[in-house]
Amino acid sequence: MPSNPNRLPNLTGHIVDDGSLQLEKLVGAGSYGNLYRACDADSSSSSRVFAVKCLAKPNLDSRDAKLNERERFLHRKVSSHPNIVTFHRSFVDDEHEYFVMDFHRAGDMSRAIDDYVYYKDTPLIKSTFAGIVEAVLFCHRQGVFHRDIKPENILVDILGGNPCLTDFGLATMSIVSETLTGTKAYMPPESFQSAYHPEDSDAWALSIALINLVTRQWPWTSSNPCRTGSFKQYLASPENYLRESLPISPPLVDLLTRSLRLNSSERLSIEEFASEVQEIDELFISDEDLAQAPVQVRRAANCSVRGVAYVQAVFQAVVDVVAGVDSSTSGSEDSVPDLARPTPDPLTPLRLQPEVVEPKRKPGKVKCLVRGLRFWRK
Repeated sequence: MPSNPNRLPNLTGHIVDDGSLQLEKLVGAGSYGNLYRACDADSSSSSRVFAVKCLAKPNLDSRDAKLNERERFLHRKVSSHPNIVTFHRSFVDDEHEYFVMDFHRAGDMSRAIDDYVYYKDTPLIKSTFAGIVEAVLFCHRQGVFHRDIKPENILVDILGGNPCLTDFGLATMSIVSETLTGTKAYMPPESFQSAYHPEDSDAWALSIALINLVTRQWPWTSSNPCRTGSFKQYLASPENYLRESLPISPPLVDLLTRSLRLNSSERLSIEEFASEVQEIDELFISDEDLAQAPVQVRRAANCSVRGVAYVQAVFQAVVDVVAGVDSSTSGSEDSVPDLARPTPDPLTPLRLQPEVVEPKRKPGKVKCLVRGLRFWRK
């Protein structure tokens, strides 16, 4: 976890790992480093594609070095599960540290959500969500808590299924944590105020992720109970807030009000929540209820204005090319067209990028004293 990830150079084309890997393409730049598609540098061997995460090499005894070591250890500890991205190895050079993992060319779940893959497809959502839950529960059985579950950290196949959890940069094995860390839109309210259980944090994030899958939105940008805003409105009347702001079915409204309670001891467990999700026949609001719904709900539902026919027309083209149906292409990875995402309707609520909260240490006694003196002088 480098302190200044945005200053990392683009290493596309470089050969690393003692000449065994070539970094082919920069595919992402996250909060803590760059992600590359890489392949075997030896052209005589069967070329295998990997995802390589590149971080700035920290000083040996620095905090960043310890965080990198923790990420390596925890990801490797759980990577045997089929719904978790496989961690192969790590290595360093003079300036950088690298993690080598499986490459998923279709991208993350956030992209699939934006491309309407899950629109009114309750069976797909339920099967995909079940895979995510299996991955999270496996982590918890190994004593690993992710603390940053969100669609951007879940990779899926080109049809939106077979989810794989990734990015363990904020994971921990602590049963209780006092570190403010994660992505605000997915963090439980207690994490903003005091010590919290990371297991509860993962459970809360799963509920928000399900809302993303169904509605392409967040119910709020932050669940900090000390701030005014949408979450305050939710606490005043949870059922009414969800029913009057999101295009979801009444059974899902009822389930979410029981999984998103302010008191963590009153919430459903992950197992209970996942089981009840599978029992709901329809996660989306019906057309009849939508016609009678408040204007906020109808505007929220309007984010899927393109409809199933549009989604199938755009998405099937990608499926056909990959399957080799399109005779004008070779079916190779680079021949797949980069289709533009659907343009939202003017009434579509904007999907704001959730704010990522980086882990911070508490200031020492000396720093607190200095701050106090500065305040007193003012």
